[in-house]
Amino acid sequence: MNIVILGAGELGSYLASVLAKDEHNVTIIDKDPQRLEKVSEGADIATLVGYGSRWKILDELLEFEPDIFIAMTGDDETNLVSCAIAKNLGYPKTVARVKEIGFLARSRIDFGRLFYVDHFIGAEVLAANDILKLIVNPKDLLVENFAHGAIQMRTLTIPTNFDKQNILLKDLKIPNEMIIGLIKRKKINPKNTEEVLDEVIFPHGEDFIQAGDEVTIVGDSSFLKDIDAFFKIEKIKLENITIVGATAVGVRLAHILELRNINVKIIEIDKKRCEEVADLLPNSTILNEDATNIDFLNSEQIQNDDAFVCTTNVDARNFLIANIARDLKCRKVISLISNTEFAPLLQKNNIKFSVSERINIANRILSILHEDTLISIATLVENKAKVMELSVSEDSKIVGIPLSDLSNKLPKNLLITAIENRGRIMIGKGNRILSPGDTVIVITSPEIALKLTEIF
Repeated sequence: MNIVILGAGELGSYLASVLAKDEHNVTIIDKDPQRLEKVSEGADIATLVGYGSRWKILDELLEFEPDIFIAMTGDDETNLVSCAIAKNLGYPKTVARVKEIGFLARSRIDFGRLFYVDHFIGAEVLAANDILKLIVNPKDLLVENFAHGAIQMRTLTIPTNFDKQNILLKDLKIPNEMIIGLIKRKKINPKNTEEVLDEVIFPHGEDFIQAGDEVTIVGDSSFLKDIDAFFKIEKIKLENITIVGATAVGVRLAHILELRNINVKIIEIDKKRCEEVADLLPNSTILNEDATNIDFLNSEQIQNDDAFVCTTNVDARNFLIANIARDLKCRKVISLISNTEFAPLLQKNNIKFSVSERINIANRILSILHEDTLISIATLVENKAKVMELSVSEDSKIVGIPLSDLSNKLPKNLLITAIENRGRIMIGKGNRILSPGDTVIVITSPEIALKLTEIF
């Protein structure tokens, strides 16, 4: 594909190199010649000095028949205006990186239509939510976020004290903001009573839950945090979290934790950045200090915190500080990484890790390039089930039909669990209707997964 990227900063440069290695024809635009020179040194990438908001530059590039325009500067307004210009000039598809979460959580205003943006990417939001799930759901078997964290999927084991066992799901009175998407149950092999098999159930109203089941729930993230009480699962109360690095990801994470009434400390070596963040996070404690200072970490008693998270922009620094924290007996240590080669070393030292916004952006862009409908995919139960995030196209034959009327038209092992419509989250109940542009979360068997892009 022919790809035009605006912005040769850290994220734009990384994305350009990934796409070039994937054998796409990449042109990157930036006002800084030195940045462009650095980008072109490491990969076969065409560079152009200029401003993406000046329409003549984008107009000149039309002769190369670009397939997609990706605005990756650090300024939301520049990205939105540039996408609007590109789309009106005739670029087939536009993608805008945004930092302001308001552009992602659309409600009354459809910002995509307003600014001619086909896909928004909130990389910092994605990375922060990935870290959050490692902090707040330690007992879960699996946690995945979709629709920029608005929809969450959790897989948990039903305890023996669950008091609603064997009740049909249609009578279970599950909260309206969630849905049971999958049940994995142990059963005796009738042909060999000494062998235990895994039964995978794509649940419908006549199914039920038993103690010991591994149940996957999908729902509105703001409500799913309270699901432990419904299933009688002991909840671990979080009180204190320390974050190293007042980066965009660190600040976004701190903001989410503040909303959960968790005490947050941020350690940042740059004094100016500390002053900026202090205004953004009035309920957090901002400490201007070097997190490699062991005496300082001891004085802060970080070993008593519920989690210690490293979110600087330098992998090696995160790796070093995370290992210092582990050596100081911190209960839970999490490190943000962009180079996955660090992962085995972190795991060896019992340090959790989450991929950075760079990898999140690259993965998201690759999925956009390779398929118009498929946004993201995750696997469950050793690949016996897949969770897919899809965009509903204008040509889909199931648009405008209530889900209850689609049961005969859709495969049996397919469950539409959640729908995002202009930022509004709806659980896949029978009266819901799909519209073009909706994002849907479905759980299905692998053999059906390949056909879903045709359906949606």
